[in-house]
Amino acid sequence: MPRVKINPVDASKPFDMPTMDVSGISRKWLDVDYTPNKPHPSRKLDVYLPETGDGPFPALICIHGGAFWGGAKNDFQAAPYMEALDEGFAVISAEQRLCNQLPDGSYNPEGVFPNPIFDFKAAIRFLRANAAKYKLDPDRFATTGGSAGGYHAVMAAATADVDAMYDASLGWADVSGKVQAVFDWFGVGDLVVQSEFTEHTPGMKLPDGTEFKMANYADVFLGVNARENTNLAYFASPETWITKGLPPVLIQHGIADEVVPIECSRRIAAKIEEICGKDCVVLEQFEGFTHGDAGFNTPENIKRVINWLKEKLL
Repeated sequence: MPRVKINPVDASKPFDMPTMDVSGISRKWLDVDYTPNKPHPSRKLDVYLPETGDGPFPALICIHGGAFWGGAKNDFQAAPYMEALDEGFAVISAEQRLCNQLPDGSYNPEGVFPNPIFDFKAAIRFLRANAAKYKLDPDRFATTGGSAGGYHAVMAAATADVDAMYDASLGWADVSGKVQAVFDWFGVGDLVVQSEFTEHTPGMKLPDGTEFKMANYADVFLGVNARENTNLAYFASPETWITKGLPPVLIQHGIADEVVPIECSRRIAAKIEEICGKDCVVLEQFEGFTHGDAGFNTPENIKRVINWLKEKLL
């Protein structure tokens, strides 16, 4: 990532995510409001273009992870995708409403399902409606994300123009939300499986050695206990929405993932193969890789992912 640097994070704030320094990218639009008819501080995106060429460029539309309550469009999670700029892709990093913890200890109800997925799909429609302005090819869109972002990447593709999963009030109601490829990095899947896994996962060690037990973010995102509300959890789980016509999907997941169980990706991949055929999905399982393992970001793996995207979009 020659043009992107990672800013140092304050060691006294272990939950702050490092941010990107994108000053080395010359062609970009930052903090674009993708629902200008209904502004919200969390509905913003950044557009980055290759250094040369007039386009229209295929678009890699990224959404960050962060357990549905954290992360931002300019944090380090978007940095690996920036390699695609050198391969002729535009890269867009979006953010959406989060169920972040409020001062009173409760969680922001604005970020509860389905609001964040409504936001991300509005971002896709905005980009298609404004493709000429940003030099994008509206027929070559791919979604991508890791962890909670992987959930949104798959959900956006699977529910693209489904009325029940669409908020027309956010704008661009007459524009399709379809995408042509999906890359999912260790994404959240079945919310009951995720809720059960998180409930029984030991606390994590922070840099100062203290143990932190993560709240059950599947339940926080759903707004209720997923294990006790299985019908709603089923409605909110990506594999429920898999139908014929889904674009090709590449999934990568670590077998030793301690945050999102690999079973989530296995179930999604199995459902895609069952409904759409085995040529529609590739599931790559990495022995020993934990959540967000550095091995995912090796030059060899990033090149492999970009080559797959080029095969589908170029």
